[in-house]
Amino acid sequence: MMRSTYLVVALLASVLLVVSFCDAQDQQENPDLLLPSQGDGEEVGKKKPWPCCDMCTCTKSIPPQCQCRDVLVGGCHRNCKGCVCTKSIPPYCRCTDVIYEDCGKRCHPEE
Repeated sequence: MMRSTYLVVALLASVLLVVSFCDAQDQQENPDLLLPSQGDGEEVGKKKPWPCCDMCTCTKSIPPQCQCRDVLVGGCHRNCKGCVCTKSIPPYCRCTDVIYEDCGKRCHPEE
């Protein structure tokens, strides 16, 4: 009886090991959950969606999630993926992209 119990436990452990290895391989090829460092263009060190920013707001999380709240006349920078504009003429626009680091240099340095 004791020997068959050990065999069953060993068999279940082997199956669990194979299943977790296959799941880990699948997760590397097709990840469902991405870390900020694995994101799609919004990770740390990637080109920012704006050349400069005066009104940067960030969360206190680690890494911080930051947005530039600057309003631009006529449109957003070409690197911005989510540009929201008013219907006025000329349009006033704001980039809604979130990045996982500080917004970068200021457009108009404080005096």
